[in-house]
Amino acid sequence: MDEFREEREALKHGTPKQKFRYFLDYYKWHVVAAVAIIVFAASMIYNMATRKEMAFSVSLVNAFDIGTGEEQLASFAEYAGIDTEEFDVMADSSMQIDYTSTDQNTAASLQKLMVLVAAGEIDALLSDEAVIEQYAYSETFYDLRDVLTAQQLEAYEPYFFYMDQAVAEAISEAQMDPDYDSNAMPERPDPRKPEAMEQPVPVGICLGEAKALNETYIFLGGEGILAVPATSPHLETVSQYVDFLLQ
Repeated sequence: MDEFREEREALKHGTPKQKFRYFLDYYKWHVVAAVAIIVFAASMIYNMATRKEMAFSVSLVNAFDIGTGEEQLASFAEYAGIDTEEFDVMADSSMQIDYTSTDQNTAASLQKLMVLVAAGEIDALLSDEAVIEQYAYSETFYDLRDVLTAQQLEAYEPYFFYMDQAVAEAISEAQMDPDYDSNAMPERPDPRKPEAMEQPVPVGICLGEAKALNETYIFLGGEGILAVPATSPHLETVSQYVDFLLQ
């Protein structure tokens, strides 16, 4: 303490350079930390103040962009009458899922998709048959009869992708068994043949005829299929999006 007092006393008569050096030696990291906190807080406040409300969000899994996805999304916003100055529309094609692989990309995509669906941040999910069927039998999607209008149901029924509710319930019951064997699961019927199902439920729309989409994206497993997560917050906009893709 005596040494500290002597230094402080000497600094009273020191040069500006000596006083600045003393400040850096004793208070540099305090200032750095304070500035970092201020910058972080300002950034958070700015992002919250300028963030627009989400009007529509679509996630495309196992999709590869071969065109102008942003232009297509802008066209849909105009079609649906969404003011992009006030609201956001978003398409995310970053997720890749391969059920035959355990690579990090698949693991990260599975985790991300689960979080987004649980948080209600996906209005429409577009993917190939393997992904849609897997999530359909986990009862992740809306019955399209609860989403589309009567006119749409009639127009798009030939493109429906089905799951069998009876099989889904049998799978769920089997998984509750302590002696559960994944190799002995009930067989899933052809998703395009509802007549072969006990309780057919339309959970997806096959997009082979969606010309604008197919000029913009290709899907790893063939034809793209649209499904609506049960947590989708903008069902009316989803209905418009279906018309937009199949017009």
